[in-house]
Amino acid sequence: MQLAKPVRPGDTLAVISPAAPSSDEAFAAGVAYLEQCGYTVRLMPHAQAKRYYLAGDDEGRLADFHAAFADDSIDGILCARGGYGCLRLLDKIDWSVVRANPKVFVGFSDLTTLLLPMVEQAGLVGFHGPMLTSNLIEQDAFSQQQLWNMIGGVHQYPYVLPNQSPYQCLHPGRAEGRLMGGNISLLSSLCGTPWQPNLEGALLFIEDWHEQFYTLDRQWQQLRLSGMLDGIAGLLLGDFIEISDAGLWPDYNLADFFRELTADLKVPTGLGFSIGHGCQNVTVPIGVTATLESTSGRLEIVSSPLQSGC
Repeated sequence: MQLAKPVRPGDTLAVISPAAPSSDEAFAAGVAYLEQCGYTVRLMPHAQAKRYYLAGDDEGRLADFHAAFADDSIDGILCARGGYGCLRLLDKIDWSVVRANPKVFVGFSDLTTLLLPMVEQAGLVGFHGPMLTSNLIEQDAFSQQQLWNMIGGVHQYPYVLPNQSPYQCLHPGRAEGRLMGGNISLLSSLCGTPWQPNLEGALLFIEDWHEQFYTLDRQWQQLRLSGMLDGIAGLLLGDFIEISDAGLWPDYNLADFFRELTADLKVPTGLGFSIGHGCQNVTVPIGVTATLESTSGRLEIVSSPLQSGC
């Protein structure tokens, strides 16, 4: 794995929009927050573009992605928001540009589509965490500070990832593996493509929002039938919020649902990690080795996801 240099106050953060557009008001608030935190902000040329449900055309979004990595004056890259659009770029990305210019890259949700191939195509650890206009400025201070600490190289390793959500162990045990994952909807969209990730031996984390039990079931079955779940070492279930049919059956809840879905896996599994679209969204390095103790919900990052001595 390639490791980027830490990004700290005084460094330059580029903002790109590889997915959906954001309002000008959200950009203004996000940039003001970053500058207040001490970062120099570089809005890439197409970051504020708008084309219906996309942040401009594919060519502009792709150009910003490549340029942000290639520009030596940029220290790290923060995505503006998710939504949809990253999947359209996958077959056009030159991963050699990423490989030659390892940098901190932060995003989640639709950015799952870039973060997982980034690990496998460029060997670069990415960061599943808050984005500028969609949730960073709305997150609590805990999530904000944890992001800056993670990409700033503040933590000592091994490092126990903090968790503030109510936690339930679904299947007890201990496992170690490469930490991989993201939004389950986007994981299922990678099934059958050249960018379907190899998760054998991995600690897989998944999350989502605005779904229903049956749509989550369908996505899970697609992962299972594609073979993507074969050989995973452990499973972390992050935030699954605003599930629209969750209140229809008083005797059936999210824990029951996932306990049934995951019964055949026979791997350590826990529900309730502060990862994803919830009120707390901890920043998770993708591609690093970690250990999971599912009885207590302890997730420990074994080694630093950033270059040391910088």
